Amino acid sequence: MNLRLTRAARPSTGTPSAALRARRPALLLGVAAAGALMVNVVTAGEPAAHAEPELASVSVAEQLGITQEAAPVEEHAVAAVDSLGELAASRSERQAQQDAAVQAQAAADQAELDRRAAEEAARKAAEEEAARVAAEAEAARAAEAAEAAAASARPGRGTSAAVAPAGSYQDYAMGKLGGSGSEFSCLEKLWGKESGWNPNAQNPSSTAYGIAQFLDSTWKGTGIAKTSDGYRQIDAGLIYIENRFGSPCGAWAHSQSKGWY
Repeated sequence: MNLRLTRAARPSTGTPSAALRARRPALLLGVAAAGALMVNVVTAGEPAAHAEPELASVSVAEQLGITQEAAPVEEHAVAAVDSLGELAASRSERQAQQDAAVQAQAAADQAELDRRAAEEAARKAAEEEAARVAAEAEAARAAEAAEAAAASARPGRGTSAAVAPAGSYQDYAMGKLGGSGSEFSCLEKLWGKESGWNPNAQNPSSTAYGIAQFLDSTWKGTGIAKTSDGYRQIDAGLIYIENRFGSPCGAWAHSQSKGWY
């Protein structure tokens, strides 16, 4: 049996080679189908004893030499899962870093607040201590002034001891002043008012004692211990006058103005 394959004329859509490549799969499929039909016709007309053994089934793609490779679906799926895992890990790491930065900043802010609070507390404590010291010093000065005022309330007459005889302690004081008549004149009037130059003069209303009528606190500032020795009293009195007023006349002027020196 003769079979003729006819091909319908188709308009050209490009170069001949391109058209041929485009129609090749269809031609191959057509040839394969025709061959299978011819085999069936030939075998159907022959006796059973002369029939060829039945061939194994072969796919058209295998007959044409076309092989198909399975797409690596599993590998792509694994790669996609790994990529998603890496993305999630990266986001988690960035979030952890942001949280750590926020915590560090909060700790730094709290440390700064604590430092400022400590400085403020130290400043207030220093101010309170300075105020306390100043108050104590002012109270001591006020007490000394009050005691001095009480001692000078009855100068020279606040003692039960007799006035020292003239010429003994005065001569010693004159010599300590270098023979200055003007300064000795001021000193003589000052201590004459205070004690009458009596080394045992004791003010009954205070601790004022001796020629210079020093309070117990005043004795400590001269470096000479409280004593009944009139000459040592003169030494202590001149030290105090020089340190406090500069000269006996300065002390006498202050006594006249304030009532005490």
